[in-house]
Amino acid sequence: MADLATAVTVLDANGRAGVPSLLISGPGMGKSSLVRGLAAADGVLCKTVLGSLREPSDFAGLPVVREHGVTLEAPAWAKELVAGGGGYLFLDELTTSPPAVQAAMLAVALDLTVGDVQLPKGTRVIAGANPPDCAAGGYELEAPLANRFCHVEFTPSVDEWLDGMSTGWGAPPASRAVATDEQRVALVRSSITGFVQRNPDALDAFPSSAAQTGGAWPSRRTWSMLAAVLPHLREDDNAAINTAVFGLIGEGAGVEFLEWRRSADLPDPVAVVENPESAFDWQSRPDLVWAVLSGVTAWAVGRGTVEAWRSAWGPLIAAAEAGAPDVAGAAARTLAKARPAKATVPASARRFAPMLTAAGLMEAAA
Repeated sequence: MADLATAVTVLDANGRAGVPSLLISGPGMGKSSLVRGLAAADGVLCKTVLGSLREPSDFAGLPVVREHGVTLEAPAWAKELVAGGGGYLFLDELTTSPPAVQAAMLAVALDLTVGDVQLPKGTRVIAGANPPDCAAGGYELEAPLANRFCHVEFTPSVDEWLDGMSTGWGAPPASRAVATDEQRVALVRSSITGFVQRNPDALDAFPSSAAQTGGAWPSRRTWSMLAAVLPHLREDDNAAINTAVFGLIGEGAGVEFLEWRRSADLPDPVAVVENPESAFDWQSRPDLVWAVLSGVTAWAVGRGTVEAWRSAWGPLIAAAEAGAPDVAGAAARTLAKARPAKATVPASARRFAPMLTAAGLMEAAA
């Protein structure tokens, strides 16, 4: 259960990453006021849509026959967001929306598509929900919709409520989220790929009970969403990191991932590129070697330059020399797919013919 400041931080990180958020708390906790306050603080539009009062066509679009064919006409709230250049879309009381309406929300939540209208990039989708046991005419969330949100459970403290009353709920706590870069993205991706490589069953773990499908659980989608969100959170912000992890992949897989991430203590990908022989012990466990090389590859791909691509071969060579040619070969295949135009493999890598053959680069090496 997150406090208000942590909830704001995770909402901000999700918004920066383009990940929808689901605020979960009991009635009267201030979900609507919080979202309106965030929009006011950002100086953007906030449109609130109550799913229980809407038809599926209010999200999927209303078919309209025109001269050139049938179009799916978007509702007024979507057109206002387009006209305003984006803002916040608040899907209030999500657990009171019947299954047919939830199905129509799928494209809205993740793709920002309403009928034939594309909402502006950067539009932040936040939903609000009471737990089903205290929602008026509540429904469990359908699994496809639940898996499109980061579930954030929060309860404002007494002091936070007093501050809200004093300011008219117009001054939400400052976010602790940060801007990101290729280095941070690469480090996060290395931790996720390393964990999944060691625990492949955690990649897709559909819940065994119907009640759990309406919450957070690990899927290929939510792991990708986590890879986008975590770079926007400070490494020392454990409260926000835990909230994001548990909100996207659930507590079971989340606890295992966080423990693996802590014990792995992966090095900075840039430090590994600069000092391939000394920045990491390449005789470590294969999953750790894989994670480090994945981080290096992600950094090089993120940079997108010939220089970065060529320098990323240094750690792969060091790993191959230290006795991990299979892992290095797997990383080489990934790196090969992102080869910039006219980039050639460094001469120092050409003696590792099996690794280059596996990567499909033997011709370039020759």
